[in-house]
Amino acid sequence: MPWYTDFFTEPANTFWRGAVAQEQTVAEIDFVLAVTGIQPGARVLDVPCGSGRHSIELARRGCDVTGLDVSTEAITHARQSEVDVDWRLADFADLASHGLSADVAICMGNSFGYLDHAANQRFLADLAAAAPTLVIDYGCVAEAILPHPPGEITMSAGGVDMIAVNHYDPAQARLLIDFTFTMGERTQQATCVQHVYTAGELSRMLTAAGYREVDLYGDTDRTEFHLGSHRLLAVARR
Repeated sequence: MPWYTDFFTEPANTFWRGAVAQEQTVAEIDFVLAVTGIQPGARVLDVPCGSGRHSIELARRGCDVTGLDVSTEAITHARQSEVDVDWRLADFADLASHGLSADVAICMGNSFGYLDHAANQRFLADLAAAAPTLVIDYGCVAEAILPHPPGEITMSAGGVDMIAVNHYDPAQARLLIDFTFTMGERTQQATCVQHVYTAGELSRMLTAAGYREVDLYGDTDRTEFHLGSHRLLAVARR
C-alpha cells in the first residue's frame, strides 16, 4: 500500500490546515490565475486537493472546480465548506480512470513526487490528457533542498505539535521524512517518501507527458527559478 494512503489522517491534516495562512493560499491562486489566464467559469482540476484550500479559493473566484484526494478525513473536512466544488474521494494514482477534463489542472502544496518514478510519469501523462495547462508547486525540487538539506524541524499549528526528521537517500533520490504529530493525547508517527527531481528532470518529464512548453518560477511573485529557490512553480502547456 502506498505510504500516502493512510498518512493524511486527522492529526496530520489538522496540522497543515493550521500551518498555512489564508494569505499564502490567496497568493498561490493569484499566481495560478495570472499565469494561466483563466476566467470565472473555467474548469479546474485540483489533484491531490488535500483539505481543499486551493479548490475553495478557486470556487470563490468563480471557477468550476473538481477536487480529488485519497484522504477520507481531508475530503470530509472539505465538504463542510460552503462553496460549490465537486469533491472526489479517490487515489490520484488512478486519475485516468475517472475520465475528468478541465481547462487547467493544479498540483499544489508540494504534492508531486509521492509515487515511484514510473507512476510519477504516468500521473503527469494523465494530467496532460485531462487539461491543456498544468501548474505544479514542488518544494522538494533538488535545487531547493540539496544546497541546504533539512534536518529536524519542530513546529506547532492548529493545536498539533509536529516533529519532522529528514533524511536524503542519494541512491534513489528520495527525501524520507519521519513525522510525529501530537494532538492532545493522540500521537501519529509515519514516514513520508518524496522523490527529488531537478528542475530539468521535471521539465523533461512534462515534455514526455505531452506538454510542449514549460515555464519555471521561483515563487508566486513570478521571479525566475534558480539554484537556491525555496520552491519550484512549473507551468506546463500542451
